[in-house]
Amino acid sequence: MRISIILITVTLIAILAYSIFDLQTDSTAPNAAGSWYKFQAEELDQRVEDLCTAITEHQSTAALQQAFFKARLAYKPLELLSTYYLPYTDKFINGPNLAEVEPDEKEVIVQPEGFQVIEALLFPTLSAADTAALRREVLRLRSTLHRLESKAASQSLTDGQLFDAMRQELLRIAALGLSGFDSPEAQYSLPEAAAALHGVETVWHFYAPRVQLINPDLASHTQQLMNSARMQLEHATDFDAFDRLHFTTAFLNPLTVNLKLAREALDIPYKDIPHFLDPAASNAFAKGAFNPVFYAPNKAQSLTPAQIALGKRLFYDPVLSYNGQRSCATCHNPQKAFADGLKTPAPMAGEALVTRNTPTVLNAALQPGQFYDQRVAYLEDQVNMVVHNKAEMHGNLEGAAIKLQQQADYRQLFQVAFSNAPGDINSYRIQQAIAAYIRSLIRLNSPFDAFMRGDTTQLSVAAKRGFNLFMGKAKCGTCHFMPLFNGVAPPDFAKAEAEIIGVPAAKDRAAIDPDSGKYMVQQIPLYQYAFKTPTLRNVALTAPYMHNGVFNTLEEVINFYNNGGGAGMGIQLEGQTLSTDSLHLSQMEQQDVIAFMQSLTDTSSLR
Repeated sequence: MRISIILITVTLIAILAYSIFDLQTDSTAPNAAGSWYKFQAEELDQRVEDLCTAITEHQSTAALQQAFFKARLAYKPLELLSTYYLPYTDKFINGPNLAEVEPDEKEVIVQPEGFQVIEALLFPTLSAADTAALRREVLRLRSTLHRLESKAASQSLTDGQLFDAMRQELLRIAALGLSGFDSPEAQYSLPEAAAALHGVETVWHFYAPRVQLINPDLASHTQQLMNSARMQLEHATDFDAFDRLHFTTAFLNPLTVNLKLAREALDIPYKDIPHFLDPAASNAFAKGAFNPVFYAPNKAQSLTPAQIALGKRLFYDPVLSYNGQRSCATCHNPQKAFADGLKTPAPMAGEALVTRNTPTVLNAALQPGQFYDQRVAYLEDQVNMVVHNKAEMHGNLEGAAIKLQQQADYRQLFQVAFSNAPGDINSYRIQQAIAAYIRSLIRLNSPFDAFMRGDTTQLSVAAKRGFNLFMGKAKCGTCHFMPLFNGVAPPDFAKAEAEIIGVPAAKDRAAIDPDSGKYMVQQIPLYQYAFKTPTLRNVALTAPYMHNGVFNTLEEVINFYNNGGGAGMGIQLEGQTLSTDSLHLSQMEQQDVIAFMQSLTDTSSLR
């Protein structure tokens, strides 16, 4: 009740202020939203100042925790604008409590700052030794908030941006807010999700009168959904028991659809710029919502049927290997969801063993990094490295190009695909064609997707329970992000995560696998034993699991996570990013999670 009162009071003050502002200046909705942005940023700064005062006065841990709750509840309504307009600054307000490498400075380690660092110091209790660190972190947060306030005072907002920000925030609530990603220690995710939704509702209020004039039913239905969704979150008392599946399908997805309809009713255009998630899609589960060439190099920003057909033929042609006996499909078998069913693939004769498990290439285009160690950004480069790897194909693309030039049908296929002169076949065109075929292998039509699109017959009762566990108590969704269930975090999908989970060399022995992961690419301690978070789509068909294929079944995988990863096995490993605590999942709960993961299977039309 206290949370609801705080939110309602803040919003009423804000809306009153903007109503007066509108009457005086006849401002547009972006002007009103900008005024609210500034007001809420100042409110947030005041709540953080209150937390700082509580620390200075040596108040009890309980009082400090309450001050923390109020501060982050003041931040959450702003989240849709802060993350949209100032994503880099926002990372230092409420980013994960994990150090990371600066993208443009590979040797620079950026230490975490902000609410989640403060949260880790305060919960479950504040130790005397951490008091100074707590004060330091709160002062750093205040400094960051000054940048936010400065930007809020001068930021120019547009209608299109605000609708994009609202839609993105709804996805962020579904994928991150409800999963506990933002509140791993305090477990205050549901009240904070209510506050985040309140921010969306506030911006919506600046457009609702105009929508009411054009389509009163749409305006009324949208407001009803906002009210009902917020009430559901405000009255939820049990994080583990919250029905995320119902909440997403009954409220968040319909709200996203309504915002699209409202935007189009108001004739607010979509920007003609590349997007990974189409802002005109009904929601993130709609067919064709994701752009498979978004992460492609500039030369491959189109995907034509001719290129796909050529790439498919090359994918199955052993001409790329040195002995003419192995193709891409040898290890990426469509009958095994484009994996191979082996712990690690068989090497070429006389070559060293391949040490990493074969991943599926289904949906590989929907992530900005390839290989377990993310050593290349583009599928074209992955094709080049695999073909030339002595243990995998031991091929030579330039030599293959010479062979292909001698075949009339290939000359014709390349000419049609790339408008080449006859016989103009080269190594890059081979890479580009195969990458085009892989980009065509988008499979997002599983039973789970059908359910999210409205077919409620597609999920079993166990799978429904499993989704709620996956996105809640089991914490799977804090690394395998919905809706793609890989390591690319919504709503901006800018970065593919890598995690340190302590994978053992053998499933029955407490010894870390010697493969050092990303550290082999860049000798940065932060990357020691870090591996890309893979997709879980089609995971029921891609056993064995982990980068070394150490686990044969999903039951073994879930048991590993349930016990705290490598640390739970007794592996002494610094920097494990997976929680070392047990998840306390019962056998039935583990089976439910597996039932949900099985619902992510989509191998339709693979050849």
